Amino acid sequence: MDNRYNRHNRRKYSLKVHIVLVTKYRKKLLKGSIADDVKQKIFDIANTHGYEIIAMETDKDHMHFLISYDTTDRVCDIVK
Repeated sequence: MDNRYNRHNRRKYSLKVHIVLVTKYRKKLLKGSIADDVKQKIFDIANTHGYEIIAMETDKDHMHFLISYDTTDRVCDIVK
C-alpha cells in the first residue's frame, strides 16, 4: 500500500501547501525565544484543526510552512 496518499470515502489525495508569513515592514522580530514561542503556538493550532506540519523554518523576518491538509479544508481557512 502506498502511504504517500490519504484515503477517505472514495477519495485518494495528497494535498500540501507552502505558506510564507512575513512580519510587517519586514522587521526582524523573530529572534530567540520569540521564534520558539510562535512555532509552538502554530503547532498547537495545527494539532487542534487536524493539519500536519511537514516542515517549518523561521528567519528573522518571515516563516515558512509546508502543511498537509484534507480536501474539505480551504487554504484561506488554514491561513486564517
